[in-house]
Amino acid sequence: MAAAVISTTLFGCVGCQAGIEYLQTYVKNSLNLITFSSFIFTATYGLIFHSKFFTVPNQIPIRSYAKIVAIFFTVNMANNLALKFAIYFPLFIIFKSGTLLTNMTMGWIIRSYRYNLKQIIAVVVVTAGIVIFTLASYEPGADINIRSGIDSNSWLIPVPPFVVGIALLSFSLILSAYLGLYQETFYQKHGKHNEEMMFYVHFLSIPAFALVGDEMTPAFHAANETPSFVVAGIDTIIPSAWIYIFAICLFQFGCTKGVYMLSAVTTSLNVTMVLTLRKFFSLLISFFVFENAFNMFHIIGAAFVFIGTFLFSVSFSRF
Repeated sequence: MAAAVISTTLFGCVGCQAGIEYLQTYVKNSLNLITFSSFIFTATYGLIFHSKFFTVPNQIPIRSYAKIVAIFFTVNMANNLALKFAIYFPLFIIFKSGTLLTNMTMGWIIRSYRYNLKQIIAVVVVTAGIVIFTLASYEPGADINIRSGIDSNSWLIPVPPFVVGIALLSFSLILSAYLGLYQETFYQKHGKHNEEMMFYVHFLSIPAFALVGDEMTPAFHAANETPSFVVAGIDTIIPSAWIYIFAICLFQFGCTKGVYMLSAVTTSLNVTMVLTLRKFFSLLISFFVFENAFNMFHIIGAAFVFIGTFLFSVSFSRF
């Protein structure tokens, strides 16, 4: 059971990440459109197969989801926004491994969790790797470049966009770690109804996308203007970008469903470990399939991250 859930989570998350990186080169500034589409997809699935068009009684009061919805939506938007600020895509992948440190720190502060020396050393190694990888990705004087989604002529803030991007990723990390811990408390209070939670968290988040509607509109039109998808020599007439978005939604659904199933049967720190492992595969794809440039410091930083993650995975024992 556990092996199947972990496999589904890894396959879904890695496939989703690769699809997003590919589509970003195909349809610029499409992250919010992709996120919105995946929310619609997951909510529709839940509406049909779980809620059965709201005929299945709720196990948890809808108002109880408000805090989770707010945090979950904010985390997604912060991540999407960070990539507009000269953030190297592999850095985006590796930086999120810092959830281990924030999760452990907040678990100690909020839940009074205690961790053994091996765990602490492992997380320090992961954090050191992220710092090395981040510094290796910073290009002084090249903050406004092809990786950035902002106009160099309109950037008037005396702070490099790269720093703003790192701040957004850090903010997202803290919120994500807090969300994981809050979900543990939520399950203890209301029971483990992960299918219901997955449906309502996505469904209730949909109206919030009106906040980024102006940004999604150009991406929507750009997706419609892509060449039609051809399979086995047959023109489907459907713009190819929408086929890719649908595939991303499928992968994202598998990833999300796997994460919810994992969070219902184990601690948020163990879930974080599994998600960190999938970043290893995503990083390999980003470097070797999408040919993102990397140097020796990127390799050293990534090695620290994944060695630390491995050490953490074999030394977990709370006392």
